[in-house]
Amino acid sequence: MTKRTTFSFFPIALACTTIALAQVVPAPTAPAKRPAAAPSAPAAPGAPIAPSITPPAAPAAAPAPATLPKFAAVAFEGAKPSAQELLARHIAVTGGEKAWQAKTMISSKGAIEIPAAGLKGAMDMQAMAPDSIAMVMDIPGMGQSRTGFDGTTGWSIDPMRGPSIMDAKQIADLKRDGNFRRDLELMHNAGNAEVLGLVEFETRPCWQVKIATSVPGATPSNNFYDKETGLMAGMTMMAATPMGEIPVTLLTAEYKDFGDVKLPVRTTTKVMGQMQVMTIDSVTWEGVSAKAFELPPEIAAMKNAAPAAPAAPAAK
Repeated sequence: MTKRTTFSFFPIALACTTIALAQVVPAPTAPAKRPAAAPSAPAAPGAPIAPSITPPAAPAAAPAPATLPKFAAVAFEGAKPSAQELLARHIAVTGGEKAWQAKTMISSKGAIEIPAAGLKGAMDMQAMAPDSIAMVMDIPGMGQSRTGFDGTTGWSIDPMRGPSIMDAKQIADLKRDGNFRRDLELMHNAGNAEVLGLVEFETRPCWQVKIATSVPGATPSNNFYDKETGLMAGMTMMAATPMGEIPVTLLTAEYKDFGDVKLPVRTTTKVMGQMQVMTIDSVTWEGVSAKAFELPPEIAAMKNAAPAAPAAPAAK
């Protein structure tokens, strides 16, 4: 296919905007069990009654830092392909370099679902080269979540936190995954990509490629290319969120022709113990206006209200 953006941008925006949904519908956890207290021996007649003393609880262990999942290695014969070869094959099987170079904007509509919670709603996404993004998800009973990036300011508005402006780290990751020609650029200059080996990714052999992004401040990510078809089967990355960096796994499947290129119709995002499924119903490659990426009034007000840098003291 060609771009970690046209379809990999979707899940990145999902990871940023649906963190609130994962918080509203947390993964079920078993209640903690307290050890039963040992029965005390009966006091001797006439003996003073000792006060009951509850020993202090041991401090809770610090949670282990979040890490990306690891996948079992798969044996293979012959030479390991280069990152450039894998990227070029993926682009070729999803339409070819010329077709992708002609794409400057995309508008997509579909559905977003959290199966475990029985929640399903609508998704509307627009993007324009090089990295402008606007996405809306509307889930009945939970409200509307919006995410955007106009090339300078990244922002989100969701039912849990309300409006917020992204920090430098979050913006770096959006830039990393909002570049329409990211894989084309990598194919032409694959110095930032390294093939780690053949692994079993979601039940099938895939080449794992580590992408050390050239965007300052953005975290590396991993692409997984199906050994047989050459299509991207998914990705893993650490997503910058208001809760810190969170590991995200994306599964892309059911590629379909949209004009002269192919896109995955189904993208599954695994984040914070939740599984979110996005399905694409329609894609168009025209009609996107720069107005779609303008800052909402509440975000513009927050940006304008940001404190100015302190003035230098006057010389005496």
